[in-house]
Amino acid sequence: MVSLIAIRDAIALQGIAELNQLSRQFDQPPALMQAMLKQLETMGKIERVEADSSCLPGNCKDCPDGKKCLTEAYRIKKHISV
Repeated sequence: MVSLIAIRDAIALQGIAELNQLSRQFDQPPALMQAMLKQLETMGKIERVEADSSCLPGNCKDCPDGKKCLTEAYRIKKHISV
């Protein structure tokens, strides 16, 4: 089984990593990978990346790809030191 540290390291190396990409990389079911990503997010190690502004909400019904472009992506959470 893949470890949380391995997932965190993979995200750090890639900058931004998508759920499906990590699932394939570690050969784990998406549901398990999603649960592990949520755990890392709860621990404050990573953060979810919102969809960029080029994808306008509400336009998916007219998009030939439908909602396939809406994926979960994560990056290492930046800690602000004072």
